[in-house]
Amino acid sequence: MKSNVLCVKLLLLVALPVLGILTPEKAVALPAPDLKARLLSDIAFQYAKLGDSQEAVAVSEQALEAAAAMQPCFKANSLAKVAGSYLLVGQEAEGKRWVAEAIETARTQAATACSGSATSPTESLMNRAGEFAEAGQFELAIALGSGMGDPLTLSEIAADLLEAGQSQRADKLLKEAIAQAQKIDDAYYQTQTLNNMGMKLALAGHPEPAKAVLEQAITSSAALDTENPETASLQRHALLWTARQFTELGANDQAIAVLDQTLPKIRSRPADSFPLDKAIQLVDAALLYQQLGLNDKAVATLAEAYQFARAIAPNNARRGRADADALGQAAVGYAKIGDFERAMQIVQEIQPASARQGTLGNIAIAHAEAGNLEAAIKLAQSNPNRNGAMIGIVRHYLQQKQPDQAWQIVQAQQVKGILSEVAVGYLDAGQPEQALQLVQAGKLEGFTPDLVQGYAQSGQPERAMQLAQSEGIAWLLPSVVQGFAQQKQFDAALQTAQSIVDPVDRAQALIAIARAYAEPQAEAQGTIQRFMMQLQDKVAGLFGTSDRERAAEVLGQALQATQSISSAN
Repeated sequence: MKSNVLCVKLLLLVALPVLGILTPEKAVALPAPDLKARLLSDIAFQYAKLGDSQEAVAVSEQALEAAAAMQPCFKANSLAKVAGSYLLVGQEAEGKRWVAEAIETARTQAATACSGSATSPTESLMNRAGEFAEAGQFELAIALGSGMGDPLTLSEIAADLLEAGQSQRADKLLKEAIAQAQKIDDAYYQTQTLNNMGMKLALAGHPEPAKAVLEQAITSSAALDTENPETASLQRHALLWTARQFTELGANDQAIAVLDQTLPKIRSRPADSFPLDKAIQLVDAALLYQQLGLNDKAVATLAEAYQFARAIAPNNARRGRADADALGQAAVGYAKIGDFERAMQIVQEIQPASARQGTLGNIAIAHAEAGNLEAAIKLAQSNPNRNGAMIGIVRHYLQQKQPDQAWQIVQAQQVKGILSEVAVGYLDAGQPEQALQLVQAGKLEGFTPDLVQGYAQSGQPERAMQLAQSEGIAWLLPSVVQGFAQQKQFDAALQTAQSIVDPVDRAQALIAIARAYAEPQAEAQGTIQRFMMQLQDKVAGLFGTSDRERAAEVLGQALQATQSISSAN
């Protein structure tokens, strides 16, 4: 049985690059100069974080030499890391030079539409900027984000600055992010960019800055051309999203104000333009009112949505099934506010009967969301598309990070075609052993790499290594080494790394060890802090080898492995 939509690549393709580890597909596809440039720039950066200026500069020069011969599409990422090395060792002019070069390279390559992954060169560079900020490398992150003028990246860096207690710097950067967003010509894209910024700040736990950005989104949405039916609809969607975010932030007064402003705009829409959109927006507004505790307004707005849906002309070539779909939206809206009886009454009005299946499935999910699992199962069992309805319920519990509940339903109701998603759910919850049992029971193909990664990330590197070795997956050993290093099992990490034959994998594994050794060093950003860490290392050296010395020694081994990569790789 093969895994389906959320199959094996889900975790690995996300997790490995974040760890600085190349996926096998990328490693095989990259020529030697590209591999060397990536590894050398990482090694130089690690030396710089240790405060070893001489080695950092020497390896940076090697990285630049390799980068000159690499494929240009994602060359900017290596150049950015070299820039960071120079900045960390105090060579500000060189650092700024290579930041500018990285930005120019990314922009040039993005214009050619080159892409070696799902992201463009500029998107990839901004992703790296976000990672630098998360690691506390703010100078480099800000230089890249400001140089690109990317508002989303700047707002993410501002959130990291707030997390680090640098509120004044964060406020300044957030103002820059808003200013950059306001330069976007398309009013809808500008509004949604500001909404995205607000959402990211809220998710990072910074409600007040998030509210300030959302207020800007409201102002931006006013610039949309409401004479055009399409852009008018987009404006209302954007305002509802803003209201939803205010609701989630607990800013009820702002949320109600936006809803009260938006509802008349929805009502005034002509009935013959985008009728389904209008029904969806009325239902969304009703549900938000209900979340805000305004139940009377919620019920009245849902009734309005229902009456509007009933008035839509029956199916025609231009509108398709807008009438049936709109009634379905109203029915599900009633279910979500807890009026399941009214929801089922509306379902009976949907014609043809075959059009009711999706609505019944969504009402079953609403039962599950309300904690009525027995009612959800009963309704799904009565659905002509029984298995599809059950899958919806299972996915609800997976989204709620409840894989045990999801698996119980799969077993009890014999749900088909969802096993791989449940296995991924267990991996996502940090329970690789349960995922392994499902993989073995269902004979799911291609899951071993995910399981190895899951064990490594859940603090079970020994189990990860057993599985990797039993399946002959040598390319995953760097992530196993990363797991050992994160658990401070450095002897096991080194032994595993030194057993790796492939020089690329060995170099990546050794860099991961050096990074783990140097974690306290990486937290010391200022000159005084670095001096104190170095002093502590010298004191530690009187009684044995310091972590800094161990990190430098391992980086030397990584450098040797990298230099041994031949042009045949």
